[in-house]
Amino acid sequence: MCGQAKKQRERVMIRRILQILVVVTILVTSFASAGSAAAWSGCSSTLTVQWGDTLSGIAVQCGTTMDAIRAANPGLGWWVYAGQVLYIPGGYQPAPQYGSYTVQYGDTLGKIAKRSGISLSSLLAVNPQIYNPSLIYVGQVINLPVGVNVPPPPPPPSRPGHQQPPSGSLSSLKIAYKGGMYVRAEPGGKIIASALNNETWYYRPSSLFVDSKGRAWLEVRIFPAANGYTTGWLLVRDQLGNYFTDPQITP
Repeated sequence: MCGQAKKQRERVMIRRILQILVVVTILVTSFASAGSAAAWSGCSSTLTVQWGDTLSGIAVQCGTTMDAIRAANPGLGWWVYAGQVLYIPGGYQPAPQYGSYTVQYGDTLGKIAKRSGISLSSLLAVNPQIYNPSLIYVGQVINLPVGVNVPPPPPPPSRPGHQQPPSGSLSSLKIAYKGGMYVRAEPGGKIIASALNNETWYYRPSSLFVDSKGRAWLEVRIFPAANGYTTGWLLVRDQLGNYFTDPQITP
């Protein structure tokens, strides 16, 4: 009889031990899940970049990837700077969804806001990454409030270089210098117009002139007239042998 009681106590003890093990297992699993969730959402929905931060480091810190952060921040490259505000996917609050617009030549934030029918402050509110409202660049992607569209900018006014082929014995060339060139009143003289890279200009082939410094110039047609001038002089080769047009004009 004593042996049966002893076995009964042992069975009860084994059941209690098993129950304790089950409870411990459940608690460990719960803590692991909570830790995993905390690791994923370790950042709020926005993060201000600090000195020394990198995009890869922020991705690890916030439990996400660089590609995911870039997708949530249109226009963001691979570099970040101190003070920049980033939207973090999977943060405490979902990252806001915005439209986007690519900055065009001649754009300012004020012009973009006016064409969109919104205030400048509303535009800045959805672009916390723009720390200087006066500094935007062509090709930059900025955020727009949901439902806002930007009509295309009006066409630029006619300027020298944007001209129809003239009649007569003129030839054409394109500017082949990234920074553009100046058109001058005379070889080496005062500036009267500018010529942008890839612009087409028309010139008199017989006007090719080499100055005392070895620089080659052509007389080009200016249409419409600029500062009262209808022709001007364009540097096509410098004294070092560098050419600035396509085709290259050789003296």
